[in-house]
Amino acid sequence: MAGRYQTIAEDLRQLIAAGNWRAGEQLPAETELASLYRASRPTLRSALDLLQAEGLVEKFHGRGNFVRRPDDRTVYDSARHTSDRPPALRVKLEIRQAKASAALASLLQIHAGALLTEHEYVSLAGTSVRSVARLYVPHKVAMLDCPEGPLSPWGDNVRDLLTAVGVHVASSAERITSRLPSAEERELFRSPAPVLAVERTSMDTTGQVVEAALLLLPGDRAEVLFTTHTHVESRGKPDDL
Repeated sequence: MAGRYQTIAEDLRQLIAAGNWRAGEQLPAETELASLYRASRPTLRSALDLLQAEGLVEKFHGRGNFVRRPDDRTVYDSARHTSDRPPALRVKLEIRQAKASAALASLLQIHAGALLTEHEYVSLAGTSVRSVARLYVPHKVAMLDCPEGPLSPWGDNVRDLLTAVGVHVASSAERITSRLPSAEERELFRSPAPVLAVERTSMDTTGQVVEAALLLLPGDRAEVLFTTHTHVESRGKPDDL
């Protein structure tokens, strides 16, 4: 038997589908909805959380709940290695000096405690966080400055900086997992939906890891695109007999 919050969520789902609230429009206040359905605030919020996880509703702190636009998604393209950014996104960058944790040391194939530079890119659409990319470069590989020009939400500027100092990336490996968000990630993305976690390592021509990236995207507002380029050799026509 469906729980009370699921029944409320289904009713709201049908009302949205019927056009009672259009994409981008605000839902009634939670107190009003709770009174309408004769439900407690926690039950009503559980229903709204379910709709957020489905990508139907988006909650903005201090403003309320809104019907999410169906095409409002951020696309991570695995073939993207430029400093271009999606036009609707605003990107913030913070640069820190840090010491490698055990997990980062394993990823970068360096000793724990080794010095590295962290570049943190946070992309936003309005006030909604759409991605967080943290990139790490060991000091023994390069000491990088602040990038110039437009910022990429995926941290591609770091690769440009590496190229500028003579470190060339020859290959990259990416591992993508889907998992439930931590309490901090749930608050950051304002959604209980699963997150997409991308772990990317980049190697030079000798196989040395020169960069590691940890990317986070909210699963209800993001998708990942993989592009494969295949080399096809041209063949001439056989000689006429």
